[in-house]
Amino acid sequence: MATYLARITVHDELDLESILGMADALGAVGTPGVTETATVFEVPGEAPDAGVATVAAAQHAADVLDGFEYEVLVLEIY
Repeated sequence: MATYLARITVHDELDLESILGMADALGAVGTPGVTETATVFEVPGEAPDAGVATVAAAQHAADVLDGFEYEVLVLEIY
């Protein structure tokens, strides 16, 4: 099974408590990137190919980020 890294960007102004809670719920690694209007999380996962990785990352984000505006981009498959 291949490993992937998804970049999940939440387009909202979040407080530190919300950022830390989202990072934990998403299983994010590293320090989230924070600007005034967005927070970027890097989330690892496993999938057999890029198509499945994209669907899995999008579903995971949807489960955790219900009610937030976000986008998901699978960066690497290795």
